[in-house]
Amino acid sequence: MKPDELKEWIDSLSSDIEFQYRGVWGSICPFSRENISVSYGKKERTFSSIEDVMNTPFIDGKAIKDVCEKFTFA
Repeated sequence: MKPDELKEWIDSLSSDIEFQYRGVWGSICPFSRENISVSYGKKERTFSSIEDVMNTPFIDGKAIKDVCEKFTFA
C-alpha cells in the first residue's frame, strides 16, 4: 500500500490496521486523529498526529512511510 493510501486509511478512523513486516506483526490503532497507538513486535508508542505516525522512525529504525509498501495487511 502506498504511503498516501495508508495515511487516508488511518485518517478515516474506521478500524485498527494490522500488518506484518519482516515476519513481525504490528498494528496502528487510531483512537482519534490526536491519539494513535502504533505497535511493532514488543514496541508500542502513542503519536499525536498522523504526520508523526508516518514520518517518525519506529519500524526497524525507519519511518512507516518508507516501509509501508512492504507491509502485508491482515
